Amino acid sequence: MTDADVAMIVANLPRHTDISCVQAFHQRPDIHELARAARAGNFVSAHVLPSWVPELKELLVGSTTLTGAPAGFPSGGSMTSTKLAEVDGLLEAGVQELDVVVNVGRLRSGDRDYVADELATVVARVEGAVPLRAILEVGYLDDDQIRAGCECAVAAGVPWIKTGTGWSGHATTVHHIEVIVEQVAGRAAIKAAGGIRDLATVTQMVSLGVTRFGMNATVARALADEATKGRSGPTQA
Repeated sequence: MTDADVAMIVANLPRHTDISCVQAFHQRPDIHELARAARAGNFVSAHVLPSWVPELKELLVGSTTLTGAPAGFPSGGSMTSTKLAEVDGLLEAGVQELDVVVNVGRLRSGDRDYVADELATVVARVEGAVPLRAILEVGYLDDDQIRAGCECAVAAGVPWIKTGTGWSGHATTVHHIEVIVEQVAGRAAIKAAGGIRDLATVTQMVSLGVTRFGMNATVARALADEATKGRSGPTQA
């Protein structure tokens, strides 16, 4: 990615960032605040847990923000049939972006065929109707397991690889992105999410090839403001 490409993405960070309310404790006022923040900040999408999709989508009518949600969240350990039922329900509810969590335990156990086959089944069910991302949950994986997860996703035809759910307590690092970029080698797009808190890290990740981020609304707004200030001149220490 050229310096100009990096600068353009960072300068327009909201259009490369989705904000989310995907913790178990998030309630209706949080979902409404998420929608308000998404509209005000012109973020590309907002993600919620599945049951909130119809309400969020209604709140975002007329905006440029897409409604997203996950399947198999957050552990990835549900049965394939359960994940497919969630996918079907989300598509029926009108979700516009969809993340699916890989079976982390199976991946850590070396069951690559299981992971790849499950993802391929999800890909076939979605049929390209909406953007689909496989969440690896890199905080639980070593480098070889991350590489294996990437290969499973690519083999299954998943167009996007996402680093984490934000539930693990382990932040996505630049090193994680380096491993993914090297393994994927342009065969899938990359979304970084989970514990990303500063613009320097965002810029490094973009320079490596990340074109999408997932953050909570407070952090996303702060980084977007910082990026905007950077366009208009240096900030004071």
